[in-house]
Amino acid sequence: MIAMNRALTGFFDVALAPFDYLPAFVGLAVLALVTAITVLLVFKWTSDQPRLTAAKRAMQAAIFEMRLFNDDLVLLFRAQADVLRHTLSYLRFSLAPTLWLLLPMLALLLHMEFRFGYSGLTAGDAVLLRAGVADTTRPVTLDAPAGITVETAAVYLPSEGEVVWRITPRATGTYELRVHAGGDVFTKTLVVSDAVARRSPVRPGTGFIKRLLNPSEPPLPDAGGLASITVAYPERPFTFAGWNIGWSGVYLLLTLAFAFALKGAFGVTL
Repeated sequence: MIAMNRALTGFFDVALAPFDYLPAFVGLAVLALVTAITVLLVFKWTSDQPRLTAAKRAMQAAIFEMRLFNDDLVLLFRAQADVLRHTLSYLRFSLAPTLWLLLPMLALLLHMEFRFGYSGLTAGDAVLLRAGVADTTRPVTLDAPAGITVETAAVYLPSEGEVVWRITPRATGTYELRVHAGGDVFTKTLVVSDAVARRSPVRPGTGFIKRLLNPSEPPLPDAGGLASITVAYPERPFTFAGWNIGWSGVYLLLTLAFAFALKGAFGVTL
């Protein structure tokens, strides 16, 4: 798991690095365009396009029959059954490209979350650093580099299994915090900038799912005494029509728009 996360993180660092120099929306638009073209090519190469087209047209014809014969229950129920049957056929013919796209898309979305999902910390604004510990009586200390001020001593929360500090960044940049516990030293990155960059809200400890869903930093060692180290990065807002739809909403809407706009040029049925 650790090796896979490191390999994927390294790959996406290289692949997504050009977008670190663009506004977040521009980067999402370019990635959505690339994704849409990839989806179209995968559908073109891996699906049975003639049968997919026929199933889609039959499904649309059955929907039209439902509207045309909505006053005849027998014909209406037959049309509904046809819609269900042709929909299942459409899904069956779409299965192969969907399976080809599933894992790469999930990996891409996960790594995009840590680049586009969070805003950077702001110089002068305090934030909480949390260390999950199994034993809150064990001494845990924090060392911060120049540019980061530790505002409070460690606050132990036995009911939460955490040690908490309030820290304040004083200048933009990327920093490395050092948490000392039982003679061991654990590091945690801290990004103070609003630019698009890979951020790590949580450095996870043990647990397959936690490590899978938090790939931005190597996990803590199993016998290290810390369960996690967490920094509360603010969410990066993306507002549309007064609603915050998040980066994923923007990305998915743009991907769908590009895919449907370009499907004719690629000769693909979706």
